[in-house]
Amino acid sequence: MEKKFIAILASGTGGHVYPAYTIATEFIKQDYNIIWLGTEKGIEHRVIKNDSIIIKNISSTGIRGKSITKKLTGILYLFKSIFEAYKIIKHYNPKLTVGFGGYVSLPGIIISYFLKIPVVIHEQNSIAGTANKINYYFSKKIFETFPDSFNKNNNKIVHSGNPIREIFLNLEKPEEKYLSQSSYLNILVLGGSQGSSFFNTSLPFVFSYFYKHNITVKHISGIENTRQVESRYKKYGINAAVFDYAENINELYDWANLIVCRSGSTTLSEISTIGRAIILVPFPFATDNHQFYNASYLANQSACILIEQNDSFVENFVNTINIILNDQKRMYTLSKNIQKVFPRNPAKIIIDQSVKLIENINE
Repeated sequence: MEKKFIAILASGTGGHVYPAYTIATEFIKQDYNIIWLGTEKGIEHRVIKNDSIIIKNISSTGIRGKSITKKLTGILYLFKSIFEAYKIIKHYNPKLTVGFGGYVSLPGIIISYFLKIPVVIHEQNSIAGTANKINYYFSKKIFETFPDSFNKNNNKIVHSGNPIREIFLNLEKPEEKYLSQSSYLNILVLGGSQGSSFFNTSLPFVFSYFYKHNITVKHISGIENTRQVESRYKKYGINAAVFDYAENINELYDWANLIVCRSGSTTLSEISTIGRAIILVPFPFATDNHQFYNASYLANQSACILIEQNDSFVENFVNTINIILNDQKRMYTLSKNIQKVFPRNPAKIIIDQSVKLIENINE
């Protein structure tokens, strides 16, 4: 029997790749194979472990916010990547193309549109990225993690939430996690898939303000930062385990009763599913300041504590931890509120509507 393919377009950080991988896995369960368009240095090469997924690299690079030279290079790569995408998509002839934003998605979506292959896209953040703002016009369905990412209201747009991996579905529930009345925190520090230099530098010092027998820290530092961060914690006598990258992030979520992190969409969606108290410190230099808007959406629903990265950070953070240490009820409330923020079963919403689109095209 001839193989049926779905084209998945995602590369770069975990924020694009993990939801894409979740959707790819769901399509595989429905007897599709996946042709994945990524880049040579993308995290997808480390994350993806499935024989039904064929990864092909294209020459894509970002343009926005770059120097004039890099912008010119990016434009040249865009034309090259359109040609590369044409050869790949023409060869595998997918039934559907699914883009997850970023410049790697543009060539495949443009080619799919002109080859009359239906296109859907997924936007992870509260402010749509440049690539997806363009992809919008080539797409038959647009799935949003946050409502109103595109500031448009039509039947193309579906508030789906952000698909997450199955490993997060059976962790300890908030009702079990926050039963204790003890003043003790298991704090998980996440700086994103590439680590956070701000967290690595500032948080060991911040945690030194607390009685060391009241907290235990597990800190994901990013590759090549582990030794430096470990030495900072040792300097302050803090019980901390430091990892460059967490393959077992589900186990760390299960362990933690407080998570300190940036406000990338994938992390927020994972925590929303399991239910944990979180302190969000948005990355202030994110494109369009989208991390601040992601965090604000949760803060407005009492689903997180938002602390900005500014001159008052240390004071605000210390005050917040002092309050939380003696208030398990507050942490429980935060953990339950974040579970209500996004639609349930985002992967099912995306798959069901995408399959229906394929069926309607084939009729």
